[in-house]
Amino acid sequence: MIFEKLRKWWKNLFKKSKFSDPIIRKIIWGIIFFIILVIILTIDFFPSRLDLSVGEVSNTNIVAENTTTFTDKEKTEALKEKAAESAPRVYEENQNVNEEIMQKIDNLFSTAAKLRNQEFSQEQLENYNSENGDDNSEISGGSKDNKTKLSVEEKIQTLITKIDENYSGQTYNLLITGEESQIAKSYKESKKIMKQQLNSRILPGDIENAKNEFKEEVSNITLPTEYQSMVVNILNTTIEPNMNFNEEGTQQKKQEARESVEPVTRTVRQGEVIIRKGDVVTEEDIKVLEALGLQKPNVDYVNIIGIVLVILILIATAAYYLWQYKPQIWFDNKKLVLIEVLTLFIVLLAKIISIFQINYLLYLVPVAAASILIAVLIDSKTSIVVTFFISILVALVFGGEFDVLIVGFIGGLVGIFSVSKVSQRSDLVRAGFYVSGVLVVLIFALNSIQLSNDWIMMTQAMGMGVLNGILVAILANGLLPYLENGFGFTSAVKLLELSNPSQPLLKRMLVEAPGTYHHSVIVGNLAEAAADKVKGADSLLARVAAYYHDIGKLKRPYFFIDNQFGGENPHDKISANLSSLIIKSHVKDGVELAKEYKLPDEIIEIIKQHHGTNLISFFYQEAVKNSKHDEIKESDFRYDGPKPQSKEAAIIMLADIVEATVRSKNFNKNNHNRIESFVRSIIREKLTENQLDECDLSLKDLDIIANSFVKVLTGIYHQRVEYPENLIDEIKEGDKND
Repeated sequence: MIFEKLRKWWKNLFKKSKFSDPIIRKIIWGIIFFIILVIILTIDFFPSRLDLSVGEVSNTNIVAENTTTFTDKEKTEALKEKAAESAPRVYEENQNVNEEIMQKIDNLFSTAAKLRNQEFSQEQLENYNSENGDDNSEISGGSKDNKTKLSVEEKIQTLITKIDENYSGQTYNLLITGEESQIAKSYKESKKIMKQQLNSRILPGDIENAKNEFKEEVSNITLPTEYQSMVVNILNTTIEPNMNFNEEGTQQKKQEARESVEPVTRTVRQGEVIIRKGDVVTEEDIKVLEALGLQKPNVDYVNIIGIVLVILILIATAAYYLWQYKPQIWFDNKKLVLIEVLTLFIVLLAKIISIFQINYLLYLVPVAAASILIAVLIDSKTSIVVTFFISILVALVFGGEFDVLIVGFIGGLVGIFSVSKVSQRSDLVRAGFYVSGVLVVLIFALNSIQLSNDWIMMTQAMGMGVLNGILVAILANGLLPYLENGFGFTSAVKLLELSNPSQPLLKRMLVEAPGTYHHSVIVGNLAEAAADKVKGADSLLARVAAYYHDIGKLKRPYFFIDNQFGGENPHDKISANLSSLIIKSHVKDGVELAKEYKLPDEIIEIIKQHHGTNLISFFYQEAVKNSKHDEIKESDFRYDGPKPQSKEAAIIMLADIVEATVRSKNFNKNNHNRIESFVRSIIREKLTENQLDECDLSLKDLDIIANSFVKVLTGIYHQRVEYPENLIDEIKEGDKND
C-alpha cells in the first residue's frame, strides 16, 4: 500500500512538469545514483569522536574494536637511519698514487747515488744547476776546465734541494755518506715493504697503522740501527692513502642497508585497552589510535578522486552495455531505477557491515539478493552484468579486497542460475541455500590459497558464508512483493500466485460464471502451448492473463452464452444495439475489476486488447436484418480496442476466438483436418482484418500458433469409444458369477 502511494505520487510529480521527458528523468536519476554512491563509498557515516593530542588526559577507557597489525613508521625510520650510518663507506684503489709513491723512493735513492763520490766539471755543475734551478756559483768556483769535487755538505744540500721532501737530516746524511751495500739493501727493503703495504690498500684513516707496521717490519730486517731508522723515515714520509672515497657507491650501500631493515610492527588485539581513563596520552598511543582509525582522520583527497573515477567508469560501462545490448531496459526508466535502488541497497549494507571492522564479516554482504531480484524482475543476462558491477563496488567499500569481489560475484551467479525456473516462492529460499553451500566451499578455497593457518578465523568466515545465503533468501523473499508493487513489475512468482484457483477472482468466476471459468482455462492452455513455441513470448504470462481475460463477464454472467446452459437467453428480449453494448462492456468491466483486485498492468493491458477492434458480427447482422429506416453503423458493433500490442495479447485473442468457435461446432467424431481448417481460417481472417498489425507476430509465428492450437484442441475433442448401454449390467453380472 505504501509503495503504491509512493508510485502514484512520483507519477503525479513528474506528469505535468518539465521532468516528464524520459531522457531528462533518466539523467536526473543517474546523477542522483552517482552522488549517493560517492557519498556511501567516501564518507565515514560514524566518524571518530576521538580528537586526542599528546599530553592530554583521557577521560575514558579506549578499547580496540578489532585486531590489527600496523607498522611503527618512526621506529622503522630510526632503524633505517642507524643502518645507513653503519653502512661501510666505499673506496676505490688509485693506482696513480702507488706509482707516485714508488717513483719517489726510486728518485730519492737514484739522486743520492749520482751525488755520492761524483766529481763535476764546471760545465756539468752549471748544467746540473740549470736543470734544478739552483744557483751554485759558490760550488762551481774556478775555471771551466778544472774538475771540482763537491764536499759532503754540498752533496747533502744538493740532494735536499733536488728531492724537496721532508725526510730527516739523518736520512739525507746516510744516503750521501753511508755504505753502498747498506744503502742498496735499504733501497731494496724500502720498496719491498712499501709495495706490500700499498697492496693491502691504505685508507685515509689507516696511515698511523701503516707507520706502526713499518716500524715493526723494519725492525726485523738485518740492518744497522741508523739504516733502519732511515728506512722507517723514508717509508713514513712517502706513504699516502691509495684508496679514494666513492660517494655514489657509499650512498648505494646506505640505501641497501635501509632496505634491509624489517619494518617494526605492532599488533593490537581486539578488546585490548589502549588508553585507560586518567592516563596521559603519549605519541605511542596516538599511533595506535590512528592505526585503528579511532583518531580523527585526515581527508584523503587522492583516494576520493580515485573512487569517483572508478564509479564513473563502472556506470559508463554498464550504461553502454544496456544501451547497446539491452535497449528494452535502457529505455525503461522503471527498470533502470530498480537496478540503481538495489545497487545502492547492497552497497549501503556493505558499508554498514564494514563499520564493525571485523575481518570475516566481509563475507556476509548479500550480493546474491540483488542478483536474484533483478533476474526475477528483469532478466538473467542483465543480472549477471549488474552483479559484477555491484561486486566491484562492494570490494571498494572494503578497501579493494579481492576476496570480496570473488565471493560476491560467484554467489550472485549461483543465485541467478538457481532462479532460472521459478515455480513458487520457496524456490527463492532454495536459491539461498545453494548460495550458502557454494560460498562455504569458495571461502575455504580462498583461505587455503592464501595459506591461512588460522582455523578459527577460517571457520568464522565459512559461517558467514552460510549466513550470507540465509540473508539472501530472507531479502529476496521479503523484498520481492514490495518491489513488484512499488515499481509495477510482474514476476514469475506473482504470476504463479495469480494462477492459483484459490485466488478471489477465479473463485468468483467458478461460482458465478462457471462456463466462463472453464472457457478461460482452455484458452489458457491454448495460449500457453502457443506462447511456449513462439520466440520472445512469455508462456506463463499468456496462461495467467488468459485466466483473467474475461473477468468482466462477472458483472452480467447470464448475458453470455458460456453461462446460460440452455436456459432463457436475455438477449431475445432486448435490441441488438443494447446486446452489443452489454457484450462490449465486459472488457471495460474487466479492466475495472482487475484494478480493484490490483492485478498487474500486463494483465490489465491484455484484458483491454484481447478483442482488439473485432466486430460483434452476430448482433451486427441482427441489427442490419431488423433495421428498417435507421442507419446501422458498424463501428457501434466493434470493440473499442486497442488492437493487441504484444505477442501474448495477440495469442490470447486468437485462442479466445478459436476456442469459442470450435466449441460451438459439433465434434462428435475426431476430425483433425476439420479442426485445423477452422483454426487456420480464423487466424487468416484476423490477419486480413488487420487485427494483428500492431503486435510482433510474424507469419511463421502464426503458423506455429495454428499448429499448437490444433494439437491442443484435437486432444480435447478426441474420438470416444461408444460403450453399450447394458455395459454396467454386464459388469455386475460378471461380478456375481465370480
